[in-house]
Amino acid sequence: MAVSVSEPSAVETLADLRVDIDRIDASMHELLMERGRIIDRLIAIKARQGGGSAFRPAREAAMMRALAERHCGLLPLDTVESIWRIIISTFTFVQSNYQVHVDMSHGDAPMRDSARFHFGFTVP
Repeated sequence: MAVSVSEPSAVETLADLRVDIDRIDASMHELLMERGRIIDRLIAIKARQGGGSAFRPAREAAMMRALAERHCGLLPLDTVESIWRIIISTFTFVQSNYQVHVDMSHGDAPMRDSARFHFGFTVP
């Protein structure tokens, strides 16, 4: 997918761009909160139906593949993937608390960093 970047207009200012960035940031935050409200409803439906899996590896993998396929621009794909890993793992944790157990026999810092890379800071 190609995205064209327009040249800055002669009258556009840094303040204008900062207003746009603030608007986008607020929209992203609102969308995350909306996602949380949907997860609340999902939890309620699963409870009425007797439960269900919070983690759907095939679904998450398909979503990440689609994200990678449509990605473009100068924001590194690794960054986007990392953000989504945190979103997925956090909302999975909200649905059903889980813990990540890490083999620390090869050193604490590298294994801890690997776990945080995949699961973020929310999941114990």
